[in-house]
Amino acid sequence: MTLRAYIVSQFKRPRGLLGHLAGVIMAKRPSNIERNRWTVGLLQMEPYHNMLEIGPGPGLSLQMCGDGLAGGRIIGLDHSKVMLEQAKKRNAESIATGKVWLHEGGLERLPDLVTEFGAFDRIFSVNAAQFFPVQADAFLAIYRALVPGGLAASTFQSRSRKPTRHEALEFAEIISRYMHAAGFTGIRTEELPLKPVPAVCVIGQRDG
Repeated sequence: MTLRAYIVSQFKRPRGLLGHLAGVIMAKRPSNIERNRWTVGLLQMEPYHNMLEIGPGPGLSLQMCGDGLAGGRIIGLDHSKVMLEQAKKRNAESIATGKVWLHEGGLERLPDLVTEFGAFDRIFSVNAAQFFPVQADAFLAIYRALVPGGLAASTFQSRSRKPTRHEALEFAEIISRYMHAAGFTGIRTEELPLKPVPAVCVIGQRDG
């Protein structure tokens, strides 16, 4: 594995010292903060919602959602101990009050989380969907974990060597097809102008 490939892999599953550094970069990079804030804004969350973020990284979106919850909760599910530790520090107050919960693991944990917390009103991810092992299975699992009328949102911004808007929209189309196959309706793609390329968010609903 080349050095660049190893560094890039840290954004997939951060670990060790480089993983910690990747989390610091994610937490401080202005474009990442904007991308997370934009995604949270698209969720149309209510204070009482039961929410789940897949791959919360250092916990930016968890913090943004936690600040708007009253009676609801948001669970962060991540398979990186390094990221969970950073998210824990960033959200210590909301964790203490029960608004933010952290769990280690991947999508295989969804049925267990539904059993523990109930089906979710909102499930979302920011730059995590491209790392789902089997995307068709992932979006079916997400669909099943939602309440009727619940929303799922997946935000993506390319990190390739020479990213293009076409690449982002092409990935959005792939996600849309998987969501449609899983049963989602009202699927739409939103776009956030960023440099060097826009971020896209694909949103779908589980019918009531």
